[in-house]
Amino acid sequence: MGRQDSMLILALAELLNGKLVESRIIEQSLKLLCEAFTFDEALLYELDQYKQMCLKEQYLQFPFSPPEHFVLSELTPAYCELLARQTLLLVSESDQNSADEKVLLTMFGCRSLVVAAVVDEGLSVYGLLIFARREPQAAADSAERLLQTALSMFGRYVGMRVYKNKLSFAQNALESILDNTGIDIYVNDFQTHDILYANKSMAAPYGGISQFMGRKCWEVLFPGQGGECEFCPQKHLIDENGEPTKIYTWDYQRPFDGSWFRVFSAAFRWVDGRLAHVVSSADITDNKRNEELVEYLANYDSLTNLPNRRMLVKECERRISRTQKGDTGYLLFFDIDRFKAINDTLGHSSGDEFLVQLGQFFAGIPLLKNAIYRNGGDEFIAIIDGDKTEANIRNLAGFIHCRFTQPWHLQKGDIFCNVSIGVARYPEDGQTPEALLSKADQAMYKVKKTGGKRFCSATSYDCTRAAKDPL
Repeated sequence: MGRQDSMLILALAELLNGKLVESRIIEQSLKLLCEAFTFDEALLYELDQYKQMCLKEQYLQFPFSPPEHFVLSELTPAYCELLARQTLLLVSESDQNSADEKVLLTMFGCRSLVVAAVVDEGLSVYGLLIFARREPQAAADSAERLLQTALSMFGRYVGMRVYKNKLSFAQNALESILDNTGIDIYVNDFQTHDILYANKSMAAPYGGISQFMGRKCWEVLFPGQGGECEFCPQKHLIDENGEPTKIYTWDYQRPFDGSWFRVFSAAFRWVDGRLAHVVSSADITDNKRNEELVEYLANYDSLTNLPNRRMLVKECERRISRTQKGDTGYLLFFDIDRFKAINDTLGHSSGDEFLVQLGQFFAGIPLLKNAIYRNGGDEFIAIIDGDKTEANIRNLAGFIHCRFTQPWHLQKGDIFCNVSIGVARYPEDGQTPEALLSKADQAMYKVKKTGGKRFCSATSYDCTRAAKDPL
């Protein structure tokens, strides 16, 4: 290598000595190489995340408008592989040019090219260096070797930026995946609880990513809280040696808007080796609402909004189970007298309207509040316990019969009717819901057989006459 060649390599090495890849340095290097090897243009293209070769830097000695971008697929895979494996390729206009060489010469509007690829560790092409001459020029072997040396140095320098861009593309792709999964994610330090990462969907309701980074998780999620959450699941995420175990799942309701989330927590090693806690959550608000609706439909009567027979049986079992020696409870069975006549004369909509009013009336009686159930049809059940006596129950029945002496006002007119009441007492008359319902039902039917409008106890089957009926 001659003195002049050595000076070129030293000058290039001095330019490329920095650890940061700067566009200014690249442009100066392109100029240096153009002047040393009499090129008319020097262009540096890099692959973007959309698989296009984009012009990043250039040096032009003559007016020229190179393509701002092109797709690498314009060249055949075999030629791209050749570019990746060779330090440089010389392309000059001739009758023997391959299809790929013709594409390059036409694309850059010249008669002679030097093409060098910037590749990654897998020999995938991530950049192209193009040096062009308007006229062909034969290069001496020594000049070609010098250019190879220079381009190897320059390629390593540019390769740092290419590698950084490749990492950036991968990071952007990963973040795009994490931001579009429909799942909220954040990561915090296992010991300090400092937030290390949050995706956009997680951060959005709290004011964005800037509100998360560098803060404790509870400072963001629960403003005003002074320390770790009582329900923090971290103790479930590690074994006795402090090593990560399995994923822990739990449901959480966000306080400021009532949204529900299914939360998945796990411990793992962060990029620097420290133990971290990743929390991901999926919005299950609609699921919760559906569950609540299903639960409601399973346990409540859709017409009167009173708890139904299913709830009645469960509550009756609960009350019987807590009954102690000497305690007495009552199950009251209400059946409307002549209810069918309302449906037949005014229609089923009026019958439903009456049942709604009746449910509201029963629920409005202090003794029956949270104790009245719709058994189905025109049947209602009440469960009463505590310090109530049979006299209290008879007084309640009298109050109810008194109300039935007054008309019920419906949209299609006023109606009069009455109610038959059968009562079973527990534990004397039965110690299961089914036994009590059967006894109360039998007592109620005894009232029906005597003309209705009365109260009957299953213990004595003694029917008490109701208040006077205007019918």
